[in-house]
Amino acid sequence: MVFLSKGDHVWLQDPKKTSNAANIPKGAYVKQSEANQLLLVDDDGKQFWLQLKATTMLSPMHASSSHGVQDMIKLGELHEAGILRNLLLRYNDNLIYTYTGTILIAVNPYQILPIYTAEQIVLYRDCKIGERSPHIFAIADNAYYRMKRERKDQCVIISGESGAGKTESTKLILQFLAAVSGQHSWIEQQVLEANPILEAFGNARTIRNDNSSRFGKYIEVHFNSKGYIEGARIEQYLRNRVSVSKPWTNAITIYSTAFYLVSLLRIDKPFI
Repeated sequence: MVFLSKGDHVWLQDPKKTSNAANIPKGAYVKQSEANQLLLVDDDGKQFWLQLKATTMLSPMHASSSHGVQDMIKLGELHEAGILRNLLLRYNDNLIYTYTGTILIAVNPYQILPIYTAEQIVLYRDCKIGERSPHIFAIADNAYYRMKRERKDQCVIISGESGAGKTESTKLILQFLAAVSGQHSWIEQQVLEANPILEAFGNARTIRNDNSSRFGKYIEVHFNSKGYIEGARIEQYLRNRVSVSKPWTNAITIYSTAFYLVSLLRIDKPFI
Protein backbone atom coordinates (compact mmCIF):
# COMPACT_ATOMS: atom_id res chain seq x y z
CA MET A 1 0.00 0.00 0.00
CA VAL A 2 1.21 3.51 -0.88
CA PHE A 3 1.03 6.01 2.01
CA LEU A 4 0.29 9.51 0.76
CA SER A 5 -0.44 12.88 2.27
CA LYS A 6 -1.65 16.24 1.00
CA GLY A 7 0.61 17.72 -1.68
CA ASP A 8 2.29 14.46 -2.72
CA HIS A 9 2.74 13.90 -6.47
CA VAL A 10 1.98 10.48 -7.91
CA TRP A 11 1.74 8.53 -11.14
CA LEU A 12 -1.78 7.37 -11.90
CA GLN A 13 -2.52 4.32 -14.03
CA ASP A 14 -5.78 4.26 -15.99
CA PRO A 15 -7.51 0.93 -15.25
CA LYS A 16 -9.66 1.24 -18.39
CA LYS A 17 -6.60 0.91 -20.61
CA THR A 18 -5.31 -2.63 -20.75
CA SER A 19 -2.72 -2.25 -23.50
CA ASN A 20 0.80 -1.62 -22.18
CA ALA A 21 1.51 0.68 -25.13
CA ALA A 22 -1.51 2.90 -24.41
CA ASN A 23 -1.41 2.82 -20.62
CA ILE A 24 1.10 5.58 -19.97
CA PRO A 25 0.79 6.83 -16.37
CA LYS A 26 -0.57 10.33 -15.86
CA GLY A 27 0.72 12.77 -13.30
CA ALA A 28 -1.46 13.86 -10.38
CA TYR A 29 -1.19 15.29 -6.88
CA VAL A 30 -3.07 14.73 -3.64
CA LYS A 31 -5.30 17.73 -2.90
CA GLN A 32 -6.98 16.26 0.13
CA SER A 33 -6.47 13.16 2.25
CA GLU A 34 -9.17 11.59 4.40
CA ALA A 35 -9.53 8.37 6.34
CA ASN A 36 -10.51 6.06 3.50
CA GLN A 37 -10.06 8.11 0.36
CA LEU A 38 -7.91 10.63 -1.48
CA LEU A 39 -8.91 13.64 -3.58
CA LEU A 40 -6.61 13.70 -6.61
CA VAL A 41 -6.09 16.36 -9.29
CA ASP A 42 -4.50 15.06 -12.50
CA ASP A 43 -2.45 16.98 -15.07
CA ASP A 44 -5.61 17.78 -17.04
CA GLY A 45 -7.09 19.55 -14.02
CA LYS A 46 -9.70 16.88 -13.35
CA GLN A 47 -10.55 16.12 -9.71
CA PHE A 48 -11.77 12.77 -8.44
CA TRP A 49 -11.88 10.71 -5.28
CA LEU A 50 -9.95 7.48 -5.03
CA GLN A 51 -10.55 4.84 -2.39
CA LEU A 52 -7.48 3.83 -0.39
CA LYS A 53 -7.99 0.22 -1.43
CA ALA A 54 -7.43 1.33 -5.04
CA THR A 55 -4.06 2.96 -4.35
CA THR A 56 -2.39 0.10 -6.23
CA MET A 57 -3.13 2.30 -9.25
CA LEU A 58 -0.73 4.89 -7.80
CA SER A 59 3.03 5.03 -7.56
CA PRO A 60 5.15 7.78 -5.95
CA MET A 61 6.60 10.41 -8.28
CA HIS A 62 10.24 11.43 -8.05
CA ALA A 63 10.79 15.02 -6.89
CA SER A 64 12.47 15.95 -10.20
CA SER A 65 9.28 15.07 -12.08
CA SER A 66 7.01 17.13 -9.85
CA HIS A 67 7.82 20.59 -11.20
CA GLY A 68 9.89 19.92 -14.33
CA VAL A 69 13.53 20.44 -15.26
CA GLN A 70 15.33 22.29 -18.05
CA ASP A 71 17.54 19.32 -18.90
CA MET A 72 15.85 15.93 -18.88
CA ILE A 73 19.17 14.24 -18.11
CA LYS A 74 18.42 15.42 -14.56
CA LEU A 75 15.11 13.55 -14.35
CA GLY A 76 15.10 10.89 -11.66
CA GLU A 77 12.58 8.89 -13.68
CA LEU A 78 13.74 8.74 -17.27
CA HIS A 79 10.78 6.93 -18.82
CA GLU A 80 8.11 7.89 -21.34
CA ALA A 81 5.66 9.26 -18.78
CA GLY A 82 8.36 11.33 -17.10
CA ILE A 83 9.55 12.81 -20.40
CA LEU A 84 6.04 13.63 -21.62
CA ARG A 85 5.02 15.20 -18.31
CA ASN A 86 8.16 17.31 -18.17
CA LEU A 87 7.48 18.66 -21.66
CA LEU A 88 3.83 19.30 -20.74
CA LEU A 89 4.70 21.26 -17.61
CA ARG A 90 7.14 23.46 -19.48
CA TYR A 91 4.77 23.91 -22.43
CA ASN A 92 1.99 25.08 -20.10
CA ASP A 93 4.41 27.78 -18.88
CA ASN A 94 5.21 28.81 -22.50
CA LEU A 95 8.64 27.19 -22.16
CA ILE A 96 8.73 25.40 -25.50
CA TYR A 97 12.41 24.38 -25.40
CA THR A 98 13.90 21.61 -23.27
CA TYR A 99 17.37 20.03 -23.31
CA THR A 100 18.30 16.40 -23.24
CA GLY A 101 22.03 16.85 -22.89
CA THR A 102 23.09 18.74 -26.02
CA ILE A 103 19.88 17.82 -27.86
CA LEU A 104 17.17 20.48 -27.96
CA ILE A 105 13.52 19.40 -27.95
CA ALA A 106 11.07 21.99 -29.26
CA VAL A 107 7.28 21.83 -28.94
CA ASN A 108 5.40 23.97 -31.49
CA PRO A 109 3.46 26.64 -29.54
CA TYR A 110 1.29 27.57 -32.58
CA GLN A 111 1.60 31.19 -31.54
CA ILE A 112 4.17 33.97 -31.73
CA LEU A 113 6.31 34.19 -28.58
CA PRO A 114 8.55 37.19 -27.79
CA ILE A 115 11.70 35.09 -27.43
CA TYR A 116 13.44 35.74 -30.75
CA THR A 117 14.29 39.42 -30.41
CA ALA A 118 17.64 41.14 -30.91
CA GLU A 119 18.03 41.17 -27.12
CA GLN A 120 17.70 37.39 -27.04
CA ILE A 121 20.37 37.05 -29.73
CA VAL A 122 22.76 39.12 -27.61
CA LEU A 123 21.82 37.09 -24.53
CA TYR A 124 22.72 33.75 -26.14
CA ARG A 125 25.79 34.94 -28.02
CA ASP A 126 29.00 33.21 -26.91
CA CYS A 127 27.06 31.25 -24.31
CA LYS A 128 27.61 27.57 -23.56
CA ILE A 129 24.71 25.14 -23.67
CA GLY A 130 23.19 24.92 -20.20
CA GLU A 131 24.32 28.36 -18.99
CA ARG A 132 20.93 29.86 -19.83
CA SER A 133 17.45 28.46 -20.32
CA PRO A 134 17.05 26.14 -23.34
CA HIS A 135 16.78 27.98 -26.65
CA ILE A 136 17.41 27.31 -30.32
CA PHE A 137 19.77 30.29 -30.37
CA ALA A 138 22.02 28.40 -27.94
CA ILE A 139 22.29 25.51 -30.41
CA ALA A 140 23.09 27.87 -33.28
CA ASP A 141 25.64 29.75 -31.16
CA ASN A 142 27.34 26.53 -30.08
CA ALA A 143 27.73 25.38 -33.70
CA TYR A 144 28.99 28.79 -34.85
CA TYR A 145 31.66 29.25 -32.18
CA ARG A 146 32.84 25.64 -32.40
CA MET A 147 33.32 26.21 -36.12
CA LYS A 148 35.40 29.33 -35.45
CA ARG A 149 37.38 27.77 -32.59
CA GLU A 150 38.05 24.33 -34.07
CA ARG A 151 38.13 25.40 -37.75
CA LYS A 152 35.86 22.46 -38.62
CA ASP A 153 32.50 22.20 -40.33
CA GLN A 154 29.51 21.91 -38.00
CA CYS A 155 26.08 20.42 -38.66
CA VAL A 156 22.71 21.04 -37.02
CA ILE A 157 20.11 18.34 -37.69
CA ILE A 158 16.47 19.43 -37.40
CA SER A 159 13.91 16.63 -37.48
CA GLY A 160 10.29 16.10 -36.49
CA GLU A 161 6.85 15.18 -37.74
CA SER A 162 4.69 17.38 -39.96
CA GLY A 163 3.82 20.64 -38.24
CA ALA A 164 6.52 20.28 -35.60
CA GLY A 165 8.18 23.55 -36.67
CA LYS A 166 11.25 22.34 -38.62
CA THR A 167 11.06 25.08 -41.26
CA GLU A 168 10.61 27.82 -38.66
CA SER A 169 13.52 26.44 -36.64
CA THR A 170 15.70 26.57 -39.75
CA LYS A 171 14.76 30.20 -40.30
CA LEU A 172 15.60 31.06 -36.68
CA ILE A 173 19.04 29.47 -36.92
CA LEU A 174 19.74 31.37 -40.16
CA GLN A 175 18.53 34.56 -38.48
CA PHE A 176 20.92 34.02 -35.57
CA LEU A 177 23.90 33.21 -37.81
CA ALA A 178 23.24 36.29 -39.92
CA ALA A 179 23.14 38.44 -36.78
CA VAL A 180 26.28 37.11 -35.07
CA SER A 181 28.45 36.78 -38.17
CA GLY A 182 29.53 40.37 -37.50
CA GLN A 183 29.09 41.95 -40.91
CA HIS A 184 25.65 42.41 -42.45
CA SER A 185 25.32 42.43 -46.22
CA TRP A 186 22.91 41.47 -48.96
CA ILE A 187 24.19 37.87 -48.70
CA GLU A 188 22.62 37.29 -45.30
CA GLN A 189 19.35 38.80 -46.53
CA GLN A 190 19.33 36.50 -49.55
CA VAL A 191 19.84 33.48 -47.32
CA LEU A 192 16.92 34.48 -45.11
CA GLU A 193 14.61 35.29 -48.03
CA ALA A 194 15.34 32.12 -50.03
CA ASN A 195 13.10 29.88 -47.90
CA PRO A 196 9.73 31.47 -48.75
CA ILE A 197 10.50 31.19 -52.47
CA LEU A 198 11.32 27.50 -52.20
CA GLU A 199 8.30 26.82 -50.02
CA ALA A 200 6.00 28.21 -52.68
CA PHE A 201 7.10 25.45 -55.05
CA GLY A 202 5.60 22.66 -52.99
CA ASN A 203 3.94 23.25 -49.66
CA ALA A 204 0.68 21.74 -48.50
CA ARG A 205 -2.21 22.36 -46.21
CA THR A 206 -2.41 19.42 -43.83
CA ILE A 207 -4.46 18.53 -40.77
CA ARG A 208 -1.87 20.07 -38.43
CA ASN A 209 -0.25 22.71 -40.57
CA ASP A 210 -1.50 25.21 -43.17
CA ASN A 211 1.96 25.57 -44.68
CA SER A 212 3.65 22.18 -44.48
CA SER A 213 6.86 21.72 -46.47
CA ARG A 214 6.74 18.92 -49.02
CA PHE A 215 10.50 18.63 -49.22
CA GLY A 216 13.63 18.23 -47.15
CA LYS A 217 16.68 20.39 -47.65
CA TYR A 218 20.34 20.42 -46.72
CA ILE A 219 21.53 24.02 -46.43
CA GLU A 220 25.21 24.88 -46.45
CA VAL A 221 26.15 28.29 -45.06
CA HIS A 222 29.66 29.34 -46.04
CA PHE A 223 31.83 31.54 -43.81
CA ASN A 224 35.20 33.16 -44.42
CA SER A 225 38.15 33.00 -42.02
CA LYS A 226 36.76 35.94 -40.01
CA GLY A 227 33.42 34.24 -39.45
CA TYR A 228 31.46 36.39 -41.91
CA ILE A 229 28.84 34.77 -44.12
CA GLU A 230 30.06 34.63 -47.71
CA GLY A 231 27.25 32.62 -49.25
CA ALA A 232 24.95 29.65 -48.95
CA ARG A 233 23.54 26.91 -51.11
CA ILE A 234 21.06 24.09 -50.94
CA GLU A 235 23.09 20.97 -51.51
CA GLN A 236 20.11 18.61 -51.81
CA TYR A 237 16.48 19.29 -52.52
CA LEU A 238 14.43 16.19 -51.73
CA ARG A 239 10.82 16.09 -52.84
CA ASN A 240 8.41 14.22 -50.60
CA ARG A 241 6.95 12.15 -53.43
CA VAL A 242 4.68 10.00 -51.27
CA SER A 243 2.78 12.98 -49.89
CA VAL A 244 2.47 14.53 -53.34
CA SER A 245 1.30 11.46 -55.26
CA LYS A 246 -0.78 9.95 -52.43
CA PRO A 247 -1.88 12.72 -50.06
CA TRP A 248 -3.69 11.61 -46.93
CA THR A 249 -7.28 12.48 -46.12
CA ASN A 250 -8.05 16.20 -45.60
CA ALA A 251 -4.66 17.22 -47.04
CA ILE A 252 -4.50 19.75 -49.88
CA THR A 253 -1.26 20.02 -51.82
CA ILE A 254 -0.54 23.49 -53.19
CA TYR A 255 1.97 24.58 -55.83
CA SER A 256 1.09 28.26 -56.09
CA THR A 257 4.28 29.48 -57.74
CA ALA A 258 4.39 26.61 -60.20
CA PHE A 259 0.79 27.28 -61.25
CA TYR A 260 1.51 30.98 -61.56
CA LEU A 261 4.53 30.45 -63.80
CA VAL A 262 2.65 28.02 -66.03
CA SER A 263 -0.21 30.49 -66.41
CA LEU A 264 2.23 33.09 -67.74
CA LEU A 265 3.48 30.85 -70.52
CA ARG A 266 2.30 31.55 -74.03
CA ILE A 267 2.57 28.29 -75.93
CA ASP A 268 2.76 29.09 -79.67
CA LYS A 269 3.83 25.61 -80.63
CA PRO A 270 3.69 22.20 -79.01
CA PHE A 271 6.57 20.93 -76.94
CA ILE A 272 8.78 18.32 -78.61
